[in-house]
Order: sequence, then C-alpha cells, then structure tokens
Amino acid sequence: MAEDKRAKRLQRYMRLLARSPALLRETASPATMLLEFPGERSVRCASGDLDALCRDGLAAVDGEDASRKAVLTREGRAALRRAASGDFAGQHRRARRVGLREDGREQQVIVNDAESPLAALARLRDAEGVAWLSRRNLASGERLRADFERAMLQPRVTASWDFSRTAAPQKGARNAVADLSDTAVAARDRVNAAIDAVGPELGGTLLDICCFLKGLEQVERERGWPRRSAKLMLKTALAALDRHYHPEPKRGRHARRILQWGAEGFRPTMSGK
Repeated sequence: MAEDKRAKRLQRYMRLLARSPALLRETASPATMLLEFPGERSVRCASGDLDALCRDGLAAVDGEDASRKAVLTREGRAALRRAASGDFAGQHRRARRVGLREDGREQQVIVNDAESPLAALARLRDAEGVAWLSRRNLASGERLRADFERAMLQPRVTASWDFSRTAAPQKGARNAVADLSDTAVAARDRVNAAIDAVGPELGGTLLDICCFLKGLEQVERERGWPRRSAKLMLKTALAALDRHYHPEPKRGRHARRILQWGAEGFRPTMSGK
C-alpha cells in the first residue's frame, strides 16, 4: 500500500514537470523540498522522492543554489507515455484521434504521428510561417494510407499460422482476391483508382511515403533522385491526390464558350426581321 502511494506521488510530480520545469526551494525541514512552478503554484515534495526520480533517470536537477531547478528527462516522458498507454510500445507512439469521412459517413480513427512521415512534414513551416503541407493534402495522404491498410496490401513480415491457409491443398485452391472481404476489395479498388488518377510516377511516391512509410532520404536513394527532390515530388503528388478525392464540380457546356470578343465600347448590331 505504501509503495502504491509513493508510485502515485512520483507520477504526479512527473506530470507536473512534464508541463514545465520547477525551481527548487528549501523548506524548514531538510526532508522536504518545494517545487515552485513560475506563474503557477508551488508543490511540496519529499526529498527522497526527488532523489528517487533522479536516481532512476526520470528527472534531473540543473543549476546551482537559487537557480536550481528540476526537469523531466526524456526517459521520464517515455515513462509517462508508457503509463498512459498501458504497454511498452506506447512510449514510442504519438497517438491522436481524428475524424475520417468515407462514403458520406464520419468515423473516428486513431493516428500515430510518430509512425507517419507526413506528420513530421506537416509540422514544417515556410519562411512566412505557413504550414508546408495543407490540411487537405495531409488528410488525402492519410486517407490513402487508411485504404491501403484496409486493403491488406502491407507485406507480411511474419509467418502465417492460419491453419486454413497452411493446410489447404494447392490444387483448386481459391485465389487471394477470393479470400478478401468485401471491405478489403473495395479499399483495394479505391487505392488502385487513386494511383491511376495521379499517374505512375507520382503514384509510386505516394505508395513509398504514405503507405510503406519510407523516409524521404530513403526514397531519393532508392530512386536515384537528387537531394530534397522527394519533398517536392511528394507535395505535387499530394496535390494531385487531393484533386482526385475532391474533384471540382463540372461546369455546364455553355459556361466555357467564348461568345464574343470586343473592345471597350463595343456594341453588337441588332438585325431586325
């Protein structure tokens, strides 16, 4: 019971330090320290608890005398993410919930920003502070990736222990498409339609980065492209993909016709009958 209470205290200190570092102030008791968060409140902390955080590498004390402050380390932030997710892999995720519209229906999906190369590019800003990737381009790339996952096109990296697959005779066996669900087949058709719409050159770039999650440098190295060229190719491909997902409404036949050219002051002649 005492260990559980101490673990909860340490978690509380770590959550506070994750928001901002705290100045260390001494109190009348050497066994108690004061964590002073500038502009906020001060929290009393047992010296033994702070020593335990530093000993485990979860926190560190920087500075000397009046400028001493406690900061949360990278290991401490990873421990917080691990505790919040409930598993070890959770410390490497940056999960968020986003809305995805498909066939006129809105559904909530969880996106791991640490996995998608598009998320890192979406955080970039140009010289004027404008996002390098627009929201629509980012959403289009994530939509292609979602269809790619639903279509089960990701290559298998482990052995399949499905008895129905391993024990089925080869002669007369159904083909792979027949074993796919209707959802996977529909997703595969959407992926094929998107790649056909943007063309093979741009489509290959989208597959490498959005679906196979390859980095820009890896794509440039594999395709023999100059440095930083994959970044521009990706942006062009995402713009074409966005036009495929959000086509402009077609105009009427007469809307594109030029009926008459005339200089300023031109007046048509009216012929009477």
